[in-house]
Amino acid sequence: MPTATNNRGLMAIILAFAIWGLFPIYWKLLGSISSVELLYTRLILTAIACLALLPLRGTGHMFLAAWKEPRTLLRTLLAGILLSANWFCFIWAVNSGNVLESSLGYFLCPIASVLMGRFIENETMSNLRWLAVSLAVAGVSTLILLAGHVPAVAIVIALTWSGYGLLKKRSHLGPVVGLGLETSLLSPFAAISLLWMASQSPLTLCSITPAVTGFLLVAGIFTAAPLLLFAYAAPRIRLSTIGMGQYIVPSCHFVLAFFYGEEVSPIILVGFGLIWIGLILYAVPESKTKSN
Repeated sequence: MPTATNNRGLMAIILAFAIWGLFPIYWKLLGSISSVELLYTRLILTAIACLALLPLRGTGHMFLAAWKEPRTLLRTLLAGILLSANWFCFIWAVNSGNVLESSLGYFLCPIASVLMGRFIENETMSNLRWLAVSLAVAGVSTLILLAGHVPAVAIVIALTWSGYGLLKKRSHLGPVVGLGLETSLLSPFAAISLLWMASQSPLTLCSITPAVTGFLLVAGIFTAAPLLLFAYAAPRIRLSTIGMGQYIVPSCHFVLAFFYGEEVSPIILVGFGLIWIGLILYAVPESKTKSN
């Protein structure tokens, strides 16, 4: 029987995934700012938000200790680069009218994670999960044939997020400490890049309205909030529940693609349908597949 703690964990994870799923709406509101400037600003504001949260969570000492561990810094820097690439591709996809492709990318994330687990972590895979991967590959192949080109943004989103997840799995840092360190390592580069860009030509940041400025200033909070909710929920609910819940994100993106008027032909639905079937098969617990 579910406990109050489990119920709070379930509510937290649903809210976290819902925030991530509705992120395209937020980034659309910032569409007047260039994707590169948005990325650099998000890095800086997220670093500030995390640094403000560290003393509130009593993890400031862990953050300072991490700076004294070269291997931790190197792994965290790599994680930050992967996360930044993922953020940039997602922001670009949303603001260039390619929400559908970002949806495809996040649908592929679980499959990419499975393949990384198999070939990098040497995890075993059942025949059913190999079938799930095959169906996802067939779905992507259908979309590639339809579009006439490789959906590079979707593939980069899937690989960068899955790679980031792999590094986070090997990290001993908590979500706020880890994200704070990742963004703190890259923020100086982001600030210098913004100053250099400003010296070459006026930044789009300089011509935004007060309303857009207000939306931009909460980027750090919006980035940190779902991560904190995820961290709260993870130890309180089943891993399989988290696995199923993650499909809320690309499903929301897919629906928003309709809302924003992107073309969704029957062939695209066939491609996504194959991926969805693969994800459903992938979500079936291994123990149940072995007992049948």
